[in-house]
Amino acid sequence: MHRRVIQTAAVVTMATALFITGCTSQASNIGVAKDKESNIVDTGFTVSSAGSYDSADTAVVMSVDSLNRGVTFMNMEAGRQYTLYYDGTTYIKDKYGGPMTISQIEPGDVVDVNFLKGKRKIASIQISPDAWVYEDIDNYDLGGINKTAGIGSSTYSLPDEAVVLSEGKRVEVMDIVSQDRISVRGVGHKIYSINVDKGHGYLRLKNDQALIGGWIEVGNTIIREITSDMLLVVPEGSYRVFLSKDGISSQKDIVVARNKEVILDVGDLEVLQDKTGKILLSVTPADAAVEIDGKPVITDSAVELPYGIHQVHLEAEGYDSLTKYIQVGSEYAQISFTLERSRELQEEDSISQNQLEPQKDTDDGEPIGDDVVSPSTGNRVYIDAPKDVEVYVDSNYIGISPVSFKKTVGSHTVTLRKSGYKTRSYTVYLYNDGEDITYSFEDLEKESSTVSGNDINSSQNSSQSSSTVSGNESTSNWVHISRPENVKVYLDENYIGISPVGFRKITGSHTLTLRQNGYVSQSYTIFLYNDGEDVTYEFDPLEEEKKPGENDGTVSGNDINSSKNSSQDSSGGNGGQSPEPEE
Repeated sequence: MHRRVIQTAAVVTMATALFITGCTSQASNIGVAKDKESNIVDTGFTVSSAGSYDSADTAVVMSVDSLNRGVTFMNMEAGRQYTLYYDGTTYIKDKYGGPMTISQIEPGDVVDVNFLKGKRKIASIQISPDAWVYEDIDNYDLGGINKTAGIGSSTYSLPDEAVVLSEGKRVEVMDIVSQDRISVRGVGHKIYSINVDKGHGYLRLKNDQALIGGWIEVGNTIIREITSDMLLVVPEGSYRVFLSKDGISSQKDIVVARNKEVILDVGDLEVLQDKTGKILLSVTPADAAVEIDGKPVITDSAVELPYGIHQVHLEAEGYDSLTKYIQVGSEYAQISFTLERSRELQEEDSISQNQLEPQKDTDDGEPIGDDVVSPSTGNRVYIDAPKDVEVYVDSNYIGISPVSFKKTVGSHTVTLRKSGYKTRSYTVYLYNDGEDITYSFEDLEKESSTVSGNDINSSQNSSQSSSTVSGNESTSNWVHISRPENVKVYLDENYIGISPVGFRKITGSHTLTLRQNGYVSQSYTIFLYNDGEDVTYEFDPLEEEKKPGENDGTVSGNDINSSKNSSQDSSGGNGGQSPEPEE
């Protein structure tokens, strides 16, 4: 009995020691594991620590949805759009690794994002240290050959996948005109995104018959001859407009809003008191012949000229002739001109037409621009669509579409206008390739929007409030158009953006139209219900337009119901989101 008690005490002591030290044998561990395993229920929940991730990407930010705590990205390599979500554990850093807030992340930013693919959760997002940015620039050329762009003196590749944003909507490079100020971001020699920071509006003169042949100056931005029925493309902002003809001048103040037209009635302008300024010309070579406004002048002494714009023409043997425009706006100014040695023509093309639109550099008597002389070919440019709209080329009225004009090598701004519709401008680049060219642009949008009080945004903009649309209810859910990709999407004639794209779900019946140059447009009727869920549509690819002589095939538009199971993304319950990028 005594021996058995001792043995029992020893066992208790050993068990106590094991409990205190936490030590167990491997055999007992396995036994416990097997015992627990039989009672385990898999909840599908896994614990992830802050900052953990299994996927990474360098992408362009398309939009930030602060309400749903989501960020939509564009993967440049795959050309695909996807949405991830952040929370209080997400690290947000600037390009130097310092802390930022999500509100400081802007559309167009190039970021390095680490995330958990299955959970679609952002672990960290940082402004990419490898990315560069040019902000608020106007010295650019987006029409280089072989898909290149010039920024200042540097050249970069401009791929089709580059994200171009204007007022939160994705647009095309062609929608940017030379008057716009932009920000450009990229990595290495490749452009990733372009943001239109400051867009353009339009200026039309009314009752200007007495001023035709005179000059108009809009701030320090535009200066040109006044022609009949012209429509000036002007950067948005406030300006003082200066008009002059035959020694008389006047001025008015205007405010130009983005994509809006300002009509300036000049029939009641007061004529300012005539003023003159003295201009001393310094010319190299000294024996060059000088004409001002077509009249020869002697440069030994100051030349007295009325306030306003004057043409200066210089010629000398063995030198290229030079034409400049000067602005006289002070009592005294000194201007220097230097002619260049004659150069042999690089091409044998004759210049049959000169196009003049001088750009101002400085005020008060300084030269304000050169003649812009481009070779005009024997070919023509045709504007086929949209029909019955006014067509302007570099602010000059051409006619009502369909219309054509002589092909002049270089960059040009084509503006389309129709009463009751939004005026639209495009930049076209014309080359001396010996061929005619035809443009078919998208139909103009009506001035009156279907959405009352708000535009439908092309990306998931959480700041948009619900609005009434033709008596229908706007929900907080979204409609996603995932396929076909890279087509323009219109809802009830309102431009949404380029697919893949999303917009707020608006209860009721709507017409959805897909368009792409070179393809047959397709329209569908969709029915959206207030069921508290997102919906995703995948439509068939658009058919290429049939060339003359080919058999025509007619594809009829089908009514598509927006039930949650119809046309939905095959990825299943992803909440209507676009697929994430490849790892």
